[in-house]
Amino acid sequence: MSRSARWDHVLTQLSATRQLSVSQVAAELGVSESTVRRDFVEMERAQLARRTHGGIVAVDVAYSLAAGPRKADETAAARERVATCAAALVEPGQIIGVNGGRSTSSTARRILARPDLDARDGRPGLTIVCAALNIATEAVLRPNVRTVVLGGVAEPYSFELTGPLATATMRDLWLDTMFVGTVGLDVKAGLTCNSEAEAGVTRTMIGHSRRVVGLASADKVGHRALAGICPVALLTDLVIAGPVPADLREHLAENSVRLHEV
Repeated sequence: MSRSARWDHVLTQLSATRQLSVSQVAAELGVSESTVRRDFVEMERAQLARRTHGGIVAVDVAYSLAAGPRKADETAAARERVATCAAALVEPGQIIGVNGGRSTSSTARRILARPDLDARDGRPGLTIVCAALNIATEAVLRPNVRTVVLGGVAEPYSFELTGPLATATMRDLWLDTMFVGTVGLDVKAGLTCNSEAEAGVTRTMIGHSRRVVGLASADKVGHRALAGICPVALLTDLVIAGPVPADLREHLAENSVRLHEV
């Protein structure tokens, strides 16, 4: 197992349990305890964690916004199916973008946990452009990932960065794939969210991406929120969990949007 893969495992576990022991990690990964101790020393030097006698603990500041879902709900299982499918669309070395929300947070987490995204020849295994602070805070813990954070004003509930600074930063960046979470998905209204400020930044990210992947569960279909993000036809792919109405299916086919049902 590569160092990046070991660190991914340790950081994922640490975000959930807050502390780990050398013997526990060695047994889980099938490596020697001396290897785990060296990893822990390097993680402490990188300020990703703090060593203790026989183990390691999370650094509170680094993990305050990271990782786990804010709360469980009835759509969590559907959201994880969407995230698993979406994460498989990413290729090593790509530049991806994500807006804020639970679906994109889950998707980013799945992508960051992939063991094949190793840095090679001085190049990162993945570059992620984040429009949300919580996703950026988790991504920056991964040594093989280059994390780019947009500037701007942070929204208190979504953690999304909005305003002229965020838009201006994004105008100079280009993406291979943009993952778009949405509050509503309607054939006529398109993808929508609750904030025009958030929608504006997301629209700029979409305009600077080769591939645009919408993320949704069936409960979003037919719902219209306040602010329009983009028409459904602007997507290249839609990953959706649950039944797809006939009118939406037909609209996707007419506009050559690839449908991924999970």
